[in-house]
Amino acid sequence: MASKTSNSPDPSNPNSGMPWPARATYEVGRTKRARQEQYRSQLRMFWSVGTLALLGGLLIIFFSWREAGAAKDVSCADFPDYCVPLAGGDAGAPFETFETEASRTLDQVSTHPETVARGVTDEGMPFIGNPDAPIAILEVADFACPHCQDYHDSDMPQIMEDLILSGKANFQLVMTTGTGGAFSETASEFALCAGEQGAFWEVNDELYRLAQSQGVSSAFNISNLLKSGADMGLDQGALRECVSSNRYATAMANFVQFANDNGVTGTPSVLVNFGDGWRMVQRDYATLSDLVDRANANAG
Repeated sequence: MASKTSNSPDPSNPNSGMPWPARATYEVGRTKRARQEQYRSQLRMFWSVGTLALLGGLLIIFFSWREAGAAKDVSCADFPDYCVPLAGGDAGAPFETFETEASRTLDQVSTHPETVARGVTDEGMPFIGNPDAPIAILEVADFACPHCQDYHDSDMPQIMEDLILSGKANFQLVMTTGTGGAFSETASEFALCAGEQGAFWEVNDELYRLAQSQGVSSAFNISNLLKSGADMGLDQGALRECVSSNRYATAMANFVQFANDNGVTGTPSVLVNFGDGWRMVQRDYATLSDLVDRANANAG
């Protein structure tokens, strides 16, 4: 009887009964070593790439922080917008030396209209612009307030250039502490103390820069503020004495009282005065520009 051909797979032949070729095989010991070496190689690559990425990120953060928080010199070169004559004022104590001509000598000749100056109003409000303008604009702000920081960087540069430094309006600043509490109070008093060296508006800019780059609690630490003042070329000892004396505490209380009396409930808030009292308005550039143009047209 003829024998049948078996279709059963041959255990000795890996391809027996299979439509595909057999997989490659390795010696067990060698396969394990290969896998271990591959794992170690991948692990080394992972840590190398991860370390480089981390170092790169830290360097980017560091240089961004250093640039954002870098102090500028109190000079016309670094702060051309504030390169206007210092006129002081008659607000009385403690503003006798605040933004006076004797507090600082400008290192360049001002290129702004002769009507533009900086000093303090009789009510103790720091101002810049034309003190005899037919309209005064006042901002109630808090150095720790993120919305104030945004406003300072967005609308204020154009407002300052077109409406204030042109001599069309007078701009005043009232500092409050509702957002940052003690940190805001320290920063505000520091700015007022800098005014005794003719640097109120320059320090005003730097405080916003520091708050954005370092965070309020770090930026408005008194040691950091004093270092920033020294980096700007100010007398650190005089700043320390002034802040320690707390001599602007009454002025700060007056600012808060002003805000309360005029219905300010948040920062930044903007008020205008045509000579008949303060009233709150929208703070955008278009609104203020229209009010300034109308005030000057009526005055002419």
